[in-house]
Amino acid sequence: MNKAKQSADLSGRRRRLGASRETMAAGLGLPVDTVKAIEDGAASDQEHDQYDTWLGRIEDWPADERARQFLAAGKGGRFDSKSQE
Repeated sequence: MNKAKQSADLSGRRRRLGASRETMAAGLGLPVDTVKAIEDGAASDQEHDQYDTWLGRIEDWPADERARQFLAAGKGGRFDSKSQE
């Protein structure tokens, strides 16, 4: 799969989860411009892979946990990767 298609898939996955770029940026501790670059295919492979990994984690969270985490990110908090381990 080419990088442009992979990146388009990332933004689609984020939207299906109900998260804005701003929420993802806050939750991951990244600037919004970095999240945009990742989704646009202009970021490094490492940034792309990290974002993809986080989307996978978030997709595995139950809906109530996802809502809690997104709410916390909306208030400037970071995602808690250990919340469902």
